[in-house]
Amino acid sequence: MNHPKKQTPRLITGGVVAVAAIVVIFSFVKVPFGPHGDTRIILEHTHLTYISPPCYEQAEKTNNLAETTWEKAQELSYTPESACTEQSLKPIEVPLSYWLMEKLGMAKSKWDW
Repeated sequence: MNHPKKQTPRLITGGVVAVAAIVVIFSFVKVPFGPHGDTRIILEHTHLTYISPPCYEQAEKTNNLAETTWEKAQELSYTPESACTEQSLKPIEVPLSYWLMEKLGMAKSKWDW
């Protein structure tokens, strides 16, 4: 005959183990994370390049500029203006928990400039 009281500790232990496993997965498992398609980018139409805002001051540019998105710059097949721009847009590896928080709007992205 099974006693319900004896099964309760097993359920609690199983629940604690499951929650601990989820916390470990979300904290230590890393996923690739890159700029969103709507990340702000500056197009340099004369040279057919794009510039990330953190690299704008040191960029070689003309007056033929436009502000757009990362997605549009890729559609146009423009190239990065410098190594600075290329590095600033390089995907990074982040914990799954950060990725989820950023997707839910609870964390600021590296590319929110």
